[in-house]
This record gives sequence, structure tokens and C-alpha cells, in this order.
Amino acid sequence: MKKQEKERRRNYILDAAEKLFFSRGFDNVSMDDVANEVELSKAALYLYFKDKESLFFSIVLRGARILNAMIEEEIKNCKNGVEILDAIGAVYFEFVNKYPDYNRAYLYFRSGRFAIEDVEDVNEIAKEILNLRQETFDITCNAIKSGIDEGLIRRNMNPVEVTILLTMILKGITEMRSDFKTVLEKQGIGQYRFYEDVTGFMHRLLMNTGREEKNEK
Repeated sequence: MKKQEKERRRNYILDAAEKLFFSRGFDNVSMDDVANEVELSKAALYLYFKDKESLFFSIVLRGARILNAMIEEEIKNCKNGVEILDAIGAVYFEFVNKYPDYNRAYLYFRSGRFAIEDVEDVNEIAKEILNLRQETFDITCNAIKSGIDEGLIRRNMNPVEVTILLTMILKGITEMRSDFKTVLEKQGIGQYRFYEDVTGFMHRLLMNTGREEKNEK
């Protein structure tokens, strides 16, 4: 089979499996289900994906690539580290709302269901997903370092700690409990408005107002 034809068939399988995983969840989909959906024998299916995990990971990888491409595009014209931080947050919020199924698939991927923490034995597809997420972490951390060097972010901030904190906050907002959403909505505050308000809080926490230098003198 020609390489192009094989790739086309592989994407066809992924498209079909994606719909099944998104609608039923990983544990409720079998390789038999996917084979029936694409009208292939299970033996033929295994020529493209060695197991169900590899098939699911390939779908998670699709989402990870979309997110990273969105971030790379958004930060191209940023002028400083703070703008990059704001852009990453905005893109992630947009991604979660525009591609909720990919986000849920990634959360399940990182839920502890799969053995992905052992770097030596991890599935190659899983490794690429983790590498893409590490790239996002590094971009965020470097943006904070740049913000410090530019005098925009306080010098006493640890870039790694701040990156982890911002990641946790953003994750908490995008996965907000329904009762919290209800409380905010009664205040006339939607999820995106809350995200913008939290961004303002973090700016006030991180920004160098000049007081730091005065205190050092």
C-alpha cells in the first residue's frame, strides 16, 4: 500500500475512533467497535495501531498539536513576557471551550489511568504528547523570566513556581464545579468574565510596581 493511501486510511480510522471515544469514553470502546465502525477486520486495524491505548493516544495527540499551534500563532506578535503570559492563558481558555472533547481526552490521559510517568517505558505517542505539554510549560516559564528581565514582573518571583501556580489556576477555572458557576452567574459573572478578573488579580500579584526596588534601597 502506498504511503499516502496508508496515511489516508489511518486518518479515517482516527476520525471514526475519535467519535466513539468522545461519545462513549475510553473504557466503553473496544477495538472491535472501531473495526466495525471502519469496516475493517481487527487484524487489519492492528496494522495501523498496535493497541487501543495507541489509538486513543493518537487522538489526544491531535488535541495537543492543535493547542500548541494555537499558542505559537498567538504569541508571534507579543512584545514582552507579560503579553506572552496573557496570550497563553487566553488561548488555553479558548481551546478548552472550542475543543472540549480533546480537553476531556487529555484530562483522562493524565488521570492516572495510563502508565505514562515512566519516561523509559512510555508509549512513543504518549511521549510526544508530554513533550508538547512540556513545550508549553517552558514557553510560560521563559515568558516569566523575560518579564523579570524586562522589569515588568517582580524579581523575587520564582518562574517555575509561578508557572505551576498559573497552570493550576487556569485548570481550576476551566474545570470549575457547576455549583461555583451557579454562584458566579447569580452575581452576573460568567466563566470568561471570572477568568479575566482572575487575570487582573494575578497581574497585581506579579507586576513590578517599583515598590520592590524602593524596599531594596
